[in-house]
Amino acid sequence: MATMEASTGLRRKDTTKGAPLRVLSLDGGGVRGYSVFIILQELMHRTFVEIEGRAPKRSEIPKPCDHFDLIVGTGTGGLIAIMLGRLRLDLETCKEVYVRMTRKVFETDKTIAGIPYRSTLFKASKLEEAIKECVREHTVFQSEGNDGEAFDDVQSPISYPLGRGDSARSDGVKRHHSNASMMSFSARGPRSTYGDRKWSTSARYGDANALLYDSRENRTKTAVTAVYQNTPKGAPPALLRSYDSRKEPAPEFNCTIWQAGRATSATGLAFKPIQIGQSVFIDESHGRFNPAPVALDEVTLNEYPGRPVGVFVSVGTGKRPANTDATSHLWYDDFLGDFAEARRRLIAKIEGCETTHLSMPGLLAARNVEIDSYIRLNVEVGVGDFGMNEWARLADISTSTRRYLARPDVQSMSLNAATRLARIYLTRLRGRDPAAPPPLVPPPRDPRRITLQNVPEAP
Repeated sequence: MATMEASTGLRRKDTTKGAPLRVLSLDGGGVRGYSVFIILQELMHRTFVEIEGRAPKRSEIPKPCDHFDLIVGTGTGGLIAIMLGRLRLDLETCKEVYVRMTRKVFETDKTIAGIPYRSTLFKASKLEEAIKECVREHTVFQSEGNDGEAFDDVQSPISYPLGRGDSARSDGVKRHHSNASMMSFSARGPRSTYGDRKWSTSARYGDANALLYDSRENRTKTAVTAVYQNTPKGAPPALLRSYDSRKEPAPEFNCTIWQAGRATSATGLAFKPIQIGQSVFIDESHGRFNPAPVALDEVTLNEYPGRPVGVFVSVGTGKRPANTDATSHLWYDDFLGDFAEARRRLIAKIEGCETTHLSMPGLLAARNVEIDSYIRLNVEVGVGDFGMNEWARLADISTSTRRYLARPDVQSMSLNAATRLARIYLTRLRGRDPAAPPPLVPPPRDPRRITLQNVPEAP
């Protein structure tokens, strides 16, 4: 009994002590998720400026995985979370992968004149192929992620931004100072050259069935929501995690990255169910597209109890403009039956993202998280009324998002988030153990550039 009490009292070293935490929550929303990349690029750009005091070169825009401790996503947001957090891709590479993925999946919808002739709109096999292709490209040497330890042994040009010029690690392994991911170099041809080193096809491709679980220490924690089949309304979703959870064992220990991507995307209207091990996942309309409350509980109750949250960024995929008709889809309700009902529920889930957002202040207060640390970025006009599969309108989505980001109130929110991220980064840099591995982002030239007042010291 005493042994049990002692074991339950143990806590990991990263749970209760340390610099304030950084959380990123990503909504679902089909092809509209392209808006997320543009918003995050703006945020990462501003974060670099706040740290360095200068504009970043194109190769210096930070990766979100280097500035967030936890990334949680749902649906399309779950796929993006996997790319950013588990695969540790830079944003430009993510955009390229996402465009390829959406075209492959969404252009093959099973409709005639917009009316479905099957029980789901899209082919699950196409989504599985697209995710596997992405994972294979970015798990080189059968490693897990695109900057893993396997590269330390082969003097890889994979990104490892240490600063300016030809910096090198203390072990002598040279690293390119760009934040670009491996595929940014390798995608240019079957035999790409970087410096004097040639990369063959065998070196470029990894394991399409790499596990979601990442056993390495100090990695960005990544989680996606999924819904068990026949889950009652109001029940919490399952979380498929890249890490060991204090709360519960994994639903399926051998869940692969592509299976997690399929599970978070499995909604009744879009894709058929997926079975992982002995668990079947399908969101039959009861799940939420905004995972912010789930991310909040995960960081404050499950993984880091007692540790402050310094910044909580929630990114939406666009909300319907106020002057548009939410019932414009009802014209074919009488003869489409179940499909019309499923579409109504889907639209309600998209609309519900903002309802969830409005509930966040109360949830934050209940978890003792400073309300000002919560930043919600969501395009308000021109994106929310796009369908889930309108991949041909990526230019419209991009344009609307950039218009949104140019608004003074949105710039103020983005600057607030960037300033908080920069302060926390500098706090961690100041408290880092000299014997620890070098940081994955360049240290600032002038650490005094950002005021560190009111930020707790790192242990």
